[in-house]
Amino acid sequence: MSETTAECVRGCTMYRYHLAQCEGIDGETCLGCLPKRANKGRLCDTCARRLELMIHDAPTVIRWLTGNMTASDGASRMKEDYERRGGGSSGEKGLVEHPAPIVVGILDARDLLTDRLTLWVDDWCEHKGLAGPAIHTPELDAEYLLRWLPGLCALDWIGDWWQEMAETMSEAHALAPWRPAVRRLPGVPCPGCTETNLVIYGGETDICCGSCRIMMSEDRFELWQTVLRDERAAS
Repeated sequence: MSETTAECVRGCTMYRYHLAQCEGIDGETCLGCLPKRANKGRLCDTCARRLELMIHDAPTVIRWLTGNMTASDGASRMKEDYERRGGGSSGEKGLVEHPAPIVVGILDARDLLTDRLTLWVDDWCEHKGLAGPAIHTPELDAEYLLRWLPGLCALDWIGDWWQEMAETMSEAHALAPWRPAVRRLPGVPCPGCTETNLVIYGGETDICCGSCRIMMSEDRFELWQTVLRDERAAS
């Protein structure tokens, strides 16, 4: 079977690699315009891995949003500002406790993320004539989608799905941040572009290059470090 020459549907390009007609090949006006190959369906390796991580993390994010849905600061103020009314039945006599306020934006983000998983499962099942999970839950839907990930990556509309999920996760994080700070790996050259700009984004285990955007699993990174040690020992 011949290798695909199709481009990544998300328009990804290769860092420091340029098309023949590129006029910014000096690297100052163009950081790379040669399209990445779509070798995972219609996605490049990096986009396929990022999609896998987003689907895998979605149930955890949904639980996090649920736990942060109550406006704790506002709830504390409400508890301090009970209205005094005669014949109150909650707490001390004469005090009426208001329910803790809900952050509507977080509720909407959680429901949207949950709906995305459900709709993706339903659309995939309709497209392939399959039966999905017995019930829809974030955990079961995510597990089902990951099982069919290679097929999902080959869908004509996977670029739209990828963008939808990325935007939803980004909006959720803006409302209820869960990622710790980015951890940098100084002095370790990237196997793709050789620049020393490797990082681990908060909440993830994959190593990503901040320059060329390639991603490596922990096992692959350990292998790369072994290669570097062997090269230094031989020099």
